[in-house]
Amino acid sequence: MPYAGTRSNPVLHIIAAVFGLIALIILLHLAFVLLEANPGNPLVNFIGDLANWFSWLFRDMFTVEDDKARAVANYGLAALVYLAIGGIITGAGRRFRR
Repeated sequence: MPYAGTRSNPVLHIIAAVFGLIALIILLHLAFVLLEANPGNPLVNFIGDLANWFSWLFRDMFTVEDDKARAVANYGLAALVYLAIGGIITGAGRRFRR
């Protein structure tokens, strides 16, 4: 029988969801870049603006000649960092709660 202290904290779920959503936005923008989506489309433009805002620190970290390889390196790293930060925060929150 599980003990009463195993209930999950809803705040940790919200934190994980927020960081996951940010990573999803960045990866969606990366997919738009790789698949050469129409930049004039409002959805593509909106996702691109959000991704640029969230990944401002990583946008020009690597200066690779190929535009697609540069996008994969910079935006891919940003998405991984957001996922890692979300995982670290939620993992620490679970350990601290015990």
